[in-house]
Amino acid sequence: MLVDTRWSAWNEEIEVQVTEAAALGPAAGLVGAVLSEAESACSLHRGDAEIHAVNLAQGLPVRVSVRLAGLLRSALWVARMTDGVVSPLAFDEPPSSVPSIHPEPTFADVQIDDATVLAPWGVSFDIGDTAKADTADRAAALVAHELECGVLVRVGGNVATAGHCPAGGWQVPVPGDGAVELPAGTALATAGADRTRASEGVGGGWEQVSVMAGDALWAYAAAASSQRRNLGAVAWLDQQELAARLVDYDGRVYTTCGWSHPHAA
Repeated sequence: MLVDTRWSAWNEEIEVQVTEAAALGPAAGLVGAVLSEAESACSLHRGDAEIHAVNLAQGLPVRVSVRLAGLLRSALWVARMTDGVVSPLAFDEPPSSVPSIHPEPTFADVQIDDATVLAPWGVSFDIGDTAKADTADRAAALVAHELECGVLVRVGGNVATAGHCPAGGWQVPVPGDGAVELPAGTALATAGADRTRASEGVGGGWEQVSVMAGDALWAYAAAASSQRRNLGAVAWLDQQELAARLVDYDGRVYTTCGWSHPHAA
């Protein structure tokens, strides 16, 4: 029997489903603790977040917590997997119309040695979105391990599962397409329209992108990257062998080969 609970945290709706009724309270407590730890590490909306020390360092090495180092590594992994399309770096000033004599720093210039971070001068980190996907994965794995039950954790548009699967699989709603079945240990991420980029003529070819993957971090990375790839996103997702559903601004639906039978993702 599935039981669930929902609440708001980190500017997102949080949902936890478990396969054992007695595990719901402890599961919610574990998920809440993982969320709180990640938010206090990297939320730019919190004045006491650890990430601010890194962003203020401007070319100087900073020792950080193990959790923030892990979240930064996840964000850099996303950047590598998407060829820099989804980058953790935000520049302090808009690019000048006058070419610089120095090359513009990229995510590849960031160094993390153990828990010491060295970022290029002139850039800062904005890793909230990748951190939420990473946290969904981490929280689901922790609940399944500690409570020995099946669990689904949703943080905003990121859904991660772990532990044994309920009969019929995890049924996860996809806006405009009913529900899809997630096998145990898989994930789904849905990215909505980036209307700011669309109005500026930068990417923005999709109203919505939903992607299934082995974990929420990769699912988020693929969905967010597809938002910036326009029509090339469908071919890119197929190359990655990912099940995905994309909706353009006219309501037309495109799917990859794997989405025809998404339960097999």
